[in-house]
Amino acid sequence: METLKKTEKPGEEKEWENPAEPEKTSDDREEQQMQRQLEEAKRRKENLEEDENNDNKN
Repeated sequence: METLKKTEKPGEEKEWENPAEPEKTSDDREEQQMQRQLEEAKRRKENLEEDENNDNKN
């Protein structure tokens, strides 16, 4: 069995989408997804708090 070696050269630099801020991509979809996840987390937290309040009343 033969293993394949990567063809990347040691001195070769990789191209980054945004080298100044790699965590900030130019794709707005990622930002929108993060916003949706934040809103969903807030909704879930509110639901948990409501459930705790209802349990305490009973």
